[in-house]
Amino acid sequence: MKKVLIINPFGIGDVLFSTPLVKAIKKKYPGSDITYVCNKRALGILIANPRISKLHVFEKDEYRKVWAESKVRALRDLYRFLRMLKKEKFDIVFDASLGYMASLLMGLVVGIPVRVGFNYRDRGKFLTHKLNIKGFNDKHAIDYYLGLGGLLGLDTDDKEMELFVGAADKAWARDFLAKNGISDKDEVCGVIPGCGASWGKDANYRRWSPWKFAEVADHVSMTYGYKTLVFGEGSESSVCDDVTANMKAPSTQVCGKTTIGQLAALLDRCSIILTNDGGPSHMSVALKKNVVAIFGPVNEKIYGPYPPSKKHIAVTSHEPCRPCYKNFKYSKCTTFDCLKNIKPKDVILAADTLLKKGVMPA
Repeated sequence: MKKVLIINPFGIGDVLFSTPLVKAIKKKYPGSDITYVCNKRALGILIANPRISKLHVFEKDEYRKVWAESKVRALRDLYRFLRMLKKEKFDIVFDASLGYMASLLMGLVVGIPVRVGFNYRDRGKFLTHKLNIKGFNDKHAIDYYLGLGGLLGLDTDDKEMELFVGAADKAWARDFLAKNGISDKDEVCGVIPGCGASWGKDANYRRWSPWKFAEVADHVSMTYGYKTLVFGEGSESSVCDDVTANMKAPSTQVCGKTTIGQLAALLDRCSIILTNDGGPSHMSVALKKNVVAIFGPVNEKIYGPYPPSKKHIAVTSHEPCRPCYKNFKYSKCTTFDCLKNIKPKDVILAADTLLKKGVMPA
């Protein structure tokens, strides 16, 4: 298999969950060239990955917008994209799109002979090798992605995610920290009170209270002398502002000020990261940082820190209705009890455990 194509149109977490598969491919076929098709947001996760030869962006939402404006232009753009892929003469495609159209086009138009993917809702009819799933429900998402490699006899034992930070992003992070009074000797606590863009208008389903984040961040800052960085997307500025406004200790606001690569470089500088479930939490785990991740409706056993490590703790409540996110869908909850019933002392205990100081909350 000299030419390998991977298609994954989903968010940062799913792209990171697929990086053990990338490793497995390179282990089986060390001389292979891997091309990865992802969305624009996830592109920054893969740019510095030395195992990937080429990256292409395909935005479903942008394509749908063009389709609504002009079907002729949309078809022309799609044809150009497929023609570009066809010139690469791929031997195999790993299609993680969960649909049937990608595998159909890869076989019929691009002409890729071996097509591996998920048979979700019987949509895998155009795949040559398929993994039957109803959703990601029985094991961690990483194991599902590795399961695609298992169909071809790849070694699936290495489950560690990978996230590489480029030299330019590292240099930017050093300069940013210096300008904000954080030296190379300072220990840093990262706080991520949003959850990334993947849930859009329903992001509140995954957000723990920002003033509770502030209480835990104050504890880490005042107990251990850590400097605090508050991260988020531009659309999450109000959430990040709530954290900084409720903190007694000083903090540095980073919301909306970074690219994905720069965010990775700053996360890599942190000694501990307090975060909701979301793309940045998976980035933190991939960087092998100390991570306290708060999970509400999503099952931490499937989408949480993985593989198990003493550096990662998922904090949950014990509501009988959780987890309610199943088969890629979630319940429209109105109470958010699974998040409300997680107390600051629970997260403080987890942070103290990771920092090995043994300081128990009052």
